[in-house]
Amino acid sequence: MWAYGPHFGPPAGARAEGAVPGWTDVVSVADSGHTTVAVKADGTVWAYGHNTKGSLGRGTHERVYGGAPRKVAGISDARAVHVGGSTFIVVRRDGTVMAWGAEDILVNAGKRQGHDGVTTPRAVPGVDGVVSMGPGSLSMFALRSDGRVLGWGINLTDVLGDKDGTGLTRIDGVEGVVDVASADGAVVAVKSDGRVCAWGNNAHGLLGVEPRGGRTGRPVLVPGLENIVQVAGGNDLALALDENGAVRAWGRGVSGALGDGDSSDHSSAKPVRVRGLPAIRRIAAFQYTGFAIDTDGGLWGWGSGLVLGDHGEGRTGGAPVRIPAPGPVLDVSGRHVIVAGGAGQGAGEDAAGASGWGGQR
Repeated sequence: MWAYGPHFGPPAGARAEGAVPGWTDVVSVADSGHTTVAVKADGTVWAYGHNTKGSLGRGTHERVYGGAPRKVAGISDARAVHVGGSTFIVVRRDGTVMAWGAEDILVNAGKRQGHDGVTTPRAVPGVDGVVSMGPGSLSMFALRSDGRVLGWGINLTDVLGDKDGTGLTRIDGVEGVVDVASADGAVVAVKSDGRVCAWGNNAHGLLGVEPRGGRTGRPVLVPGLENIVQVAGGNDLALALDENGAVRAWGRGVSGALGDGDSSDHSSAKPVRVRGLPAIRRIAAFQYTGFAIDTDGGLWGWGSGLVLGDHGEGRTGGAPVRIPAPGPVLDVSGRHVIVAGGAGQGAGEDAAGASGWGGQR
């Protein structure tokens, strides 16, 4: 695991860039911007960063910076980790999920039990058969092995469909899904035929409909997208990757998030190709930043300089820039990447010391 930049608001002396101590054999990563969680090949889960309403999973609400990665207790069979806001959710090998962090309504499958956050992992009731997740900051979406999508959480923009309440529900009108992502105001999903559907808020054109505005809880096809294999979502931003390695973006383009060379606060209901990229094999999004990993493992980013930092070369990110990494990149979340060949160094539950990853624990 390699960090190409620090968390937001790190304490003095925190390591800004480099290998995360002890994080080798990593298979999945989720970075909220304040906290980072990783899954190792042995199924254990590890975390470091700010403890935002229990986001470190250490059983405390204390606002500390856990600079040294430590194991999250209670999970030994994790397959992947995802993040929505400051709530983390782990998909287990049996298809059930566990969650913890800032929003108890997301951890409890739509039931509000408090406002202080959940400090240790707990099973999300009623959710099983899960192969992947598409979490947002206020709502969660789970892709089941049968191609259906489950959702729960806040339904302000009809992202849970045309229904009332926050509880666990199956999204009507969509099936045969192979990938799903939340763009916060709307949800996008790839179907097995390579087409993309979307539902929720169309204020920024995420439904692919002009004129922009309005919302719907019924999934609609997004025009102009074919042979899509993966989708990703940020803040009112959606990305799609096709089978030929081309990336398209639509929604809100603030800070250059659409990768169209325009850094103004504009929107597009038409998916536009992100120019200046080689053939891509994986995409990701974080807030107003898009990421792409090319077929050689090179990492590219565009959009908000708040995330790209020095790698944005002083620009706001209107066009893709190459982000240096110590080896071929396998996956990316926020400012953290999984690098092939083992870029990590050090081992153990509290590896820190001279590597500069110390701090409060």
